Amino acid sequence: MKRFILFLTITAAALTAGAQDSELPSQKYSVATASFWSNWFVEADLTSSSFFGDKGNTPGTQLSSSLTKGFRTRMGFAVAIGKWFTPGLGLRTRFGGLWGRTVVSTDDDINASRYWTLDEQVLFNLSNMFCGYSDTRRWNLIPYLSAGLGRNLSYNTYAMGLGLGLLNKWRLSQKASVHLDLSWRAFEPDFDGAGGQVFARGLHSKDQVLSLAIGLTWNLGSGTFNPIKDSDALNILVESQLEALGAQLEDAQRENQRLRKLLENPEPRPQPAPVPEP
Repeated sequence: MKRFILFLTITAAALTAGAQDSELPSQKYSVATASFWSNWFVEADLTSSSFFGDKGNTPGTQLSSSLTKGFRTRMGFAVAIGKWFTPGLGLRTRFGGLWGRTVVSTDDDINASRYWTLDEQVLFNLSNMFCGYSDTRRWNLIPYLSAGLGRNLSYNTYAMGLGLGLLNKWRLSQKASVHLDLSWRAFEPDFDGAGGQVFARGLHSKDQVLSLAIGLTWNLGSGTFNPIKDSDALNILVESQLEALGAQLEDAQRENQRLRKLLENPEPRPQPAPVPEP
């Protein structure tokens, strides 16, 4: 009997440990705190950017505002490094350039210039925020805010800028994903090197850049968070297992009592019938 009870106790402990590792669901919006060196990533992008200098934005100008015009648009590149501090919040440092437009005419060669930008961006993963964390989700929607510095190499000018963007990521594997990044930034008038309009107001006084980037993200390390197990579900599971074990112990005790009574008061054996004499 003692061995049987010991066996049931060991079985219960094994079942509970197994439930914690496999059967127990994870909390949807909670993850374990990661170290500083966890969840870093790097990116490389091919970009297409359209430039809107303050002169080109001023009402009354004859320059087309079309994004596809060659005198506004040029190809470029960008590289970035970043870190996710939580599944929903991250930071990204992004460097981009290198060929741009100073929009002063419709001539591609006259407008050609070289530049670079360095931005610090705050990323908000809305998919994880509203749908819960998942490291196997195929698509993540990530808007962001940015602030940075721009330099026009052709005109030797600097300008501060602010912007926003929308990053779409598609998972390829645990390490890699592809993304489509649409961003808009507004810089001070010195960015394009063409000076500023004296009477311009609002966005018409800014040098603006609208960019579309296609690139690859590579996670350094695992690139995932560890979900926290649901403690409420664990308590319910343990209670149900304890109740089942209690019922088994009660059945075993009743059977033990029945066997003990049989040993203490054995039932009389039936006597054989007498054999008649011939």
